[in-house]
Amino acid sequence: MKRIALVGNMNNNFFAITRYLRDKGYDAHLFYRLAMPHFQPMADSYGNDYQSFCHQVDWLENGFHNADVEDVRKVLNGFDFYIGQGEEAAVAYKAGFNIDVYYPYGSDVYKYAQLPQEYALKSKIKSLVTGSAYRPSYSQMKEGTMAKYLKGAIVDARYIFADATNDEFEAQLKSLQYKGVYKKVPMPFIYYPEYEYIDKNQLPESIVAIIENINNKHDFVLLYHGRQEWATYHNQFTGKNTHHLIQGFAGLVKENPQCNACLVMLEYGTDVAESKELIKQLCVEDKVYWLPKMYRKELMYVVQQADVCCGEFAHSFLTFGTVVEAMLMKKPVITHRVDSYYTSTYPVLYPCYNAREPKEIEQTISRAYTNAEERVKMGDEAYAWVKKYFIENPLQELLNIIEA
Repeated sequence: MKRIALVGNMNNNFFAITRYLRDKGYDAHLFYRLAMPHFQPMADSYGNDYQSFCHQVDWLENGFHNADVEDVRKVLNGFDFYIGQGEEAAVAYKAGFNIDVYYPYGSDVYKYAQLPQEYALKSKIKSLVTGSAYRPSYSQMKEGTMAKYLKGAIVDARYIFADATNDEFEAQLKSLQYKGVYKKVPMPFIYYPEYEYIDKNQLPESIVAIIENINNKHDFVLLYHGRQEWATYHNQFTGKNTHHLIQGFAGLVKENPQCNACLVMLEYGTDVAESKELIKQLCVEDKVYWLPKMYRKELMYVVQQADVCCGEFAHSFLTFGTVVEAMLMKKPVITHRVDSYYTSTYPVLYPCYNAREPKEIEQTISRAYTNAEERVKMGDEAYAWVKKYFIENPLQELLNIIEA
């Protein structure tokens, strides 16, 4: 039985892959730092059997340069295959472990691995003059930033697995000048067997009560459970154009005052306050419901109870959290998608309501609202697509490399 180490767990991605590999008979173990409360194994599982193969590590607790490299080596020695992602992969690379398969998650490629590889001379001189427990020493600065090791983990990986995305992101990946084989293979970041049957008795009563109340009051529930990102600029990839969705929904309500539809969103992201102010200005506060940020095991129930879900309206990405979660619950999605980016990778794409601008979104919501039979059919077809092309085929690609 091969022993496999999965190093990193951004967005809880590797927890799912670990479980899939264990289902296939591998002795797979996950090593992760708890970066955010909702990105940990307990957030994505109704049981606790994962505790025997998921290991929270404190390698980065005192900063990257203070990581105990010997402890990293002690923990990771003895595995036959290494799958990596993010900061944990960077510290593993520093400890001398080359990654067999690296799965980018996004900002690791276009931001953190692109930072300056060495500290500036001015910073090095300052470290000699001003002592501080929090300032890297001169020798550490000479060694380089964490970006140096994250980039190294990506560049020297035997394989890079990343779904077909868009020209801008792939240009950033290519700029790293990786040495391994880049395959357009998505990362199956949701363990779907967990959600084939959802027992609402395992969920917080407050969330169940809110959703049941919403469904009782409305005959159409539109859900956007991604980040509120549109008013604040972080970098070229983070914006979601969430305001387009809000404007489109408000347009529908204005043009069809008899429409008994509502929009449900999460208080999640930089621009929650800006979104609430826009909703107030557009006079649709009574049609919009806000839910708190929650674990995926709770969120998937919310998705299950919606009629249509939303992706994003700024950049074209084929597979990402909100749309995959929706499709696994047999829900159709409204999202911006440039099909030409993906037709050379996939023989067929999942059905979706393709829209980007507010008026397009308004028309699309109206179409979905008035045609229940179509949206159910789209949801069923999307479910079949995501199981085959996002989970089964990518897992087989990974297994082929592990066995090779």
